[in-house]
Amino acid sequence: MTAWIGAGLLVAGFLMLIRLFKLVAIGGEVIHISRRVVGVIRSDTSDEDKEAELQAVTKRVLALLVILLVGGGVALLAPVGVLWLLDRLEWVAMDPVFEVLVSPVFIVVTSIIGLGVLFVPLRGKVDSDYSLADRCLHRIAFASTTAQIAVADVEDRIYAKSLVDCPVDRPVFVAGLPRAGTTLLLECLNELPEFGTHCYRDMPFVLTPCFWNSFSSMFKRVGQKKSRAHGDGMLIDFDSPEALEEVVWAAFWRRNYQSDRIETWSDDENEEFSDFFRSHIRKIVLLRTANPNEGRYLSKNNLNISRVAYLRRLFPDATIIIPFRDPIPHAASLLEQHRNFLQIHSKDAFARKYMQAIGHYDFGANLRPINFDGWLKDRRSTTTESLTFWLEYWIATYQHLLAQDAGLLFLAYSSLCSEPGNTLRDLAGSIGSTHKRELIASGERIHMAEPREVDTSEVAAPLLTEAKRIYRDLMQRSRNYEDSA
Repeated sequence: MTAWIGAGLLVAGFLMLIRLFKLVAIGGEVIHISRRVVGVIRSDTSDEDKEAELQAVTKRVLALLVILLVGGGVALLAPVGVLWLLDRLEWVAMDPVFEVLVSPVFIVVTSIIGLGVLFVPLRGKVDSDYSLADRCLHRIAFASTTAQIAVADVEDRIYAKSLVDCPVDRPVFVAGLPRAGTTLLLECLNELPEFGTHCYRDMPFVLTPCFWNSFSSMFKRVGQKKSRAHGDGMLIDFDSPEALEEVVWAAFWRRNYQSDRIETWSDDENEEFSDFFRSHIRKIVLLRTANPNEGRYLSKNNLNISRVAYLRRLFPDATIIIPFRDPIPHAASLLEQHRNFLQIHSKDAFARKYMQAIGHYDFGANLRPINFDGWLKDRRSTTTESLTFWLEYWIATYQHLLAQDAGLLFLAYSSLCSEPGNTLRDLAGSIGSTHKRELIASGERIHMAEPREVDTSEVAAPLLTEAKRIYRDLMQRSRNYEDSA
């Protein structure tokens, strides 16, 4: 009898959640819209009118399908989760319950009752757990990359007339090791009306930004700015720019992402990726600039340092900005953030999954250092929780970048902090911005950080000497940039 009661409660919970989420009504609306689409296609109206109507209904269908996926998943998994917990507490055994669930008598009885329950009008209001729904939605997006690429092709066709006039001219890529001012530069440049970039609202369906923007705008959230997880005092909200571009690269270059490292890009071409990326850039420009016809794409993606030559081939007129910082405090800051995210990831599995899904392999349990010129094989450090490891990573990174003949623009973090006005003025000239005053004004938020003592006793002297030499070369390259600007 206990098994029958458990099976009954399991089905009852599933049916009630379907009712609460109004999934039957939503499914009916999807069928209705599908019939409407067939009618539109068969109608004698002009192609332009058909396109306009199809674009409108596609947004609605996408929204309804997401709700069905999330609601159906929660409706199924929540009762099973409760049953699992009861089994853990040894109150109800799961195996006998599932035997009852598949018995013919139980199936017939519950089918008759279920039809009645689902189609009886539901009264009253029900509060939903937004946090749970949000996480479910993200997990669906994380697992549907291939499907999103296919949907993006449909998106290309529906928005073709709007995208055709969006340029892919003179994009700006900000890339470098984290903690060198890349986010600070992104925020300054993002204030200029000519630039469009990703923001937090693009999550979780980054690969289909136009569809997702249309869908999410129906329940647009406005949140107060809060400190980001890095603990560096930077405040963010849903409209803050964010580094999400790596989602696109990871979808097409899976072989470069090894379990413990990221390999640098070779000279191999990938036309499918190139076409997709250019189209994706146009969509971001369309969504994020006041005048898309004159808009420019802005990217902050630290992992782009693993493929600067490839980027240059894709976009010969691009500006690739490489911020850099004094190696000792920089390595110390990297180590500090690595330890910070190790703690975060150990406490919150979803946070780790989220960061991995958007291609943030910089720190914590997700750490996958870029294997510049095979440095990981010959490194001296035995643990990532040492200053030596991060200093070796710093040396391998900037030594590799200095050797690139890709017209990189090296920008000193020390100059940005000590002379933000002059540095941003020179930068405006280098990137060909027509909003020099606005960029200079954005530097008012930048201040010199208090210097901190770093214990380097564990670091071998030759390593310190090599780091200082590379830093001098970087400073020389940055001065040449300032002179030319």
